[in-house]
Amino acid sequence: MDTYPPPPLVPRDLPRDHPLITMDYSLFTPPIQRMVESLAGWIDDRVNGAVIYGPSRFGKSSAVNHWLQSLLADRYGGYVPLVIWSHTAESVNQSVGTFYMHLLEASRHPLARAARGVPARLEMLVQRWTQLAAQGGGRFMVLVIDEAQSMTDREWQWLVQLHSRLEQEHVRLCVFSVASVQFFDEPIGLALSGGAHVAARFMLATERFRGVCGLDELAFVMSGYDHATEWPPGSGQSFTAGIAPHAWAEGFRMESHAPALLQAMLNELPSRYQSPHEFPMQTIAMSCRHVLLRIAGGADWRDVTRPQSMRSIVAGCGHKTLMALVSAVAPRLSKGRNPG
Repeated sequence: MDTYPPPPLVPRDLPRDHPLITMDYSLFTPPIQRMVESLAGWIDDRVNGAVIYGPSRFGKSSAVNHWLQSLLADRYGGYVPLVIWSHTAESVNQSVGTFYMHLLEASRHPLARAARGVPARLEMLVQRWTQLAAQGGGRFMVLVIDEAQSMTDREWQWLVQLHSRLEQEHVRLCVFSVASVQFFDEPIGLALSGGAHVAARFMLATERFRGVCGLDELAFVMSGYDHATEWPPGSGQSFTAGIAPHAWAEGFRMESHAPALLQAMLNELPSRYQSPHEFPMQTIAMSCRHVLLRIAGGADWRDVTRPQSMRSIVAGCGHKTLMALVSAVAPRLSKGRNPG
């Protein structure tokens, strides 16, 4: 019989710095692999700019911040000159000097916040990026703008000027924007507002960031808890083995419960759902976290993973509301230029 009130989800004896509690971890997923392959193709072709777009909470930022640098380095066999700038609406740049300062910070320049005039900051940025390009063994570098939907028209104009300035130094800058679905229409909007040269330079190529599709992909992601994670560092124990040792000894593996989680996510889709059956990492990660913490707190893993229990867990993650938002932008997703 269930107790009331229910016990806290996080067991008292679990270290508070465990990644499952802090949610400071990232699992490798097939959508991340597809994203990196698209970016690598654009790098190979030395395109000026391109856009990765997709619904919120599908894992785009995690892919950029946790995986992009290392996966590109693996693909190219070494260092790739890459700067990742996470743009936020709250930090919209009011001046070109502030714009350069943020790019210097993203480039880890030690004097990014030093008092400098606009020309000096521009030269610092050009020198820094020329240096990064040289370290990569070529005359090009990559700028990835995460949350690019909050970029203003003025910032795009300043980026065009910076792009042209680097061309004078014979450095080719590839600008890749990672943005939410509404950004899909941005090239047309910029063109109509007089920024056609911005769209033509940075937004001609696009690719959709997809969610986790089907049972095989979901099982692959969930297997990360069993085999591709480790805590404490150097222990050799995965999240599943470490947080649920008794269940692990009995043969419990998160990967084995992918069918139950998939069915729960399908059952919790909103009525008249009109988008592909691709699922966000937010739902998957929150659901798996809930399952593991319940087991760590003493619940029987067989009870936690029952179909009705899994559906309740998925519902508690706000899955239906999130997928309703995805369905609302389905027409934009279906008109993607690059079929996949």
